This record gives sequence, C-alpha cells and structure tokens, in this order.
Amino acid sequence: MRDRAFPIKNEFGEIIRIAGIAEDITDAQKVEQIKSEFIGIVSHELRTPLTAIKMSLGLLNSGIYNNKPEKFQRMLEIALIDTNRLVNLVNDILDLERLDSGRAVLEKTSCQAIDLMTRAVEGIQPIAKTQNITLTINLSEAQVWAAADAIIQTITNLLSNGIKFSPPHSTITLDAQMEGKFVLFQVCDRGRGIPADKLEAVFGRFQQVDASDARDKGGTGLGLAICRSIIEQHGGKIWVESILGEGSTFYFTLPVAVAETI
Repeated sequence: MRDRAFPIKNEFGEIIRIAGIAEDITDAQKVEQIKSEFIGIVSHELRTPLTAIKMSLGLLNSGIYNNKPEKFQRMLEIALIDTNRLVNLVNDILDLERLDSGRAVLEKTSCQAIDLMTRAVEGIQPIAKTQNITLTINLSEAQVWAAADAIIQTITNLLSNGIKFSPPHSTITLDAQMEGKFVLFQVCDRGRGIPADKLEAVFGRFQQVDASDARDKGGTGLGLAICRSIIEQHGGKIWVESILGEGSTFYFTLPVAVAETI
C-alpha cells in the first residue's frame, strides 16, 4: 500500500483536518518486477553473443591468426554465427513486444488448414533435409479463422523445435482435425522429449529444457512464447504432451472459419 496525506484548510488558510488516500500498488509492483526481470534477462542474452563477436574480431584484428588461415576462418564463422543469433534474438524480442502490447494487428480470414501447414513445411524443408528429417502432412479439409502469416510462423517455430531435437532419419508429422467449434493442430516429433515439470515452462520467455540448448542447438528461447501469444490472440490454446525418450506432440487450437459456423 502507498499512503498519501494532504491538509484541508478553511477560508482563513487554517488547517482543519488531514485527508489521506491509501493506494494499492501491488499490481504496479508486480509489473515493475516483471519489467526488471525481463530487462535483466535480455541484457544477459544480448551480452553473450556480443562478447563472442568482440572476442573473435579482436583476435582477428590483433593479427595473431594472419598466418593461420583455418583459425582465421573459424573466428569469422564464430562472429557470423553469433551475429545471426543476435539478429534473431532482437527480431524475436520485437515480435513478442508487438504481440503482447497489441500493436501487432492480426488480419484474420478464412484459411485452409492444409495450406497453412504446407506453406510452413515448404519454408523449413531445406533445414529438415540437412538433418535427414522427413516432414509429413496428414490430409485435412478443416478451415480456420486466422491470420495466415502468424499461424505459418507458429507452425514454423514448432517444426524448427522438432527438427532441432529429433534424431536423423526420423519423421515429424503435422495434422489438423475439426473438434467442435475449433480445429486442433498437432505437430508430433520423435525427439528426446520434455520432462513433465517443464511442459508449461517451455512456453515462457527465454526458457530452454536444458541450459546448454541455446548454445548447442541455437534459438533464442522466445519461439514458444511467441507461439503462445499468437494462438491466444486467436482465442485458441497451445500446450504440449511428451514422453522422455519417445518424443513430443505440440497441440494448438484455432476457431473454425466463419463460413463453417453458419
């Protein structure tokens, strides 16, 4: 609580009583705490790639590797990898901020679920091929009321996660089926799985199942938080079910297209 007091005076300027206001600032303090924690995490996440870039360029500038082309090339690769990571991180932070602030306008239209899944698969197929992972789409006639680009981004994020944690020569399956007034999407992989105590936490900001994942697998730790924000702005839900050592299935729901609800 925050108390404020001020005097009440009569026509002669004499104080005749004291009035006060008690204000509950619990919510405001929570918001400030969340903002402080977010700024702290972002600062750390930005500092890590920046430090690596500075170190790599510093070594190159010193001339220590001028006669060692392999090490020279490796320093350039490290700088490029961390530059890309930095760009992706900033883009994800901006996307999430726009979504959470309501400044991202999602123009919804009637969309074929199969088209959304196909476009997402086409965009990420080259990455899947380099990992020898097959992407399969089950036939679907469902139509959803959605912002196509945002949902393609959501599916792409889920596929990207699946590819990172799936073994070579495995399959990731996409499906979308009608369930009442909603369409249920599924992205099923055969990866390492997620511990039961992390099934909810993975949708938080800068969350990784393993602390080493950001370094070893790439990613910003914001992809699933962006997915959740997009789906919730469509009036849907998103969650994951997983068995360690067997794989994970991410689910999300979207409203059935207006034409189908008539």
